[in-house]
Amino acid sequence: MNVHQSEGLTLKTYPFEEAHRIVVFLTRDFGQLRGIAHGARKARSRFGCSLELLTHTRVVFYRKEHQELAVIQNCEIIKAYSAFQLSWEVNLHFGYFAELLLEFSRQQAESERLFRLALAVLDASLAAPTATLARYFELWLLRFEGILPGFEPALPAETAEAARAMMKVHPSALTALDPEHIARLEKFCGQIIESHLEKQLKSRKLLKQLL
Repeated sequence: MNVHQSEGLTLKTYPFEEAHRIVVFLTRDFGQLRGIAHGARKARSRFGCSLELLTHTRVVFYRKEHQELAVIQNCEIIKAYSAFQLSWEVNLHFGYFAELLLEFSRQQAESERLFRLALAVLDASLAAPTATLARYFELWLLRFEGILPGFEPALPAETAEAARAMMKVHPSALTALDPEHIARLEKFCGQIIESHLEKQLKSRKLLKQLL
């Protein structure tokens, strides 16, 4: 039984029995990690706020042979993105980003590029225009997955050029795109994502209803 550690982002948690939680992380070194956090639902849990959505942590865990779930021993917070500090719109998009990462990450797969992209987008979320940042995230996810097609003829030339220019900068340097470009890119990316996953993401549906 070997103990491992890696930087991680919390993608999802759900209750398990009376006192525990099942947690899904995106880790830098081990891809998607699913584990059980014993006692995480208790009032004085050692995990504290470290399992909040998209919290950047250092995860310590072990996995017994033939066990599907790892055992999460500890999570040390590196950076937290408090919901109270974020706007309503950004909070909604955090749910969307987490669901995208959940769907596009894989267990026991190298995830350095995906992890770095996620951190850069999360760090930029306090300053960058949210809708533009979301399109940036979608486009790079699709490129990493190897399913981003050429922009033409699906997009008008000016939107295609705006998309190419946007993808060349760090997310912290993003500026607001024209609303027409945003709408076209949202539809373009959304159709590819739903076709690839063969389903509609719940968080994307919520964004459409509320924004």
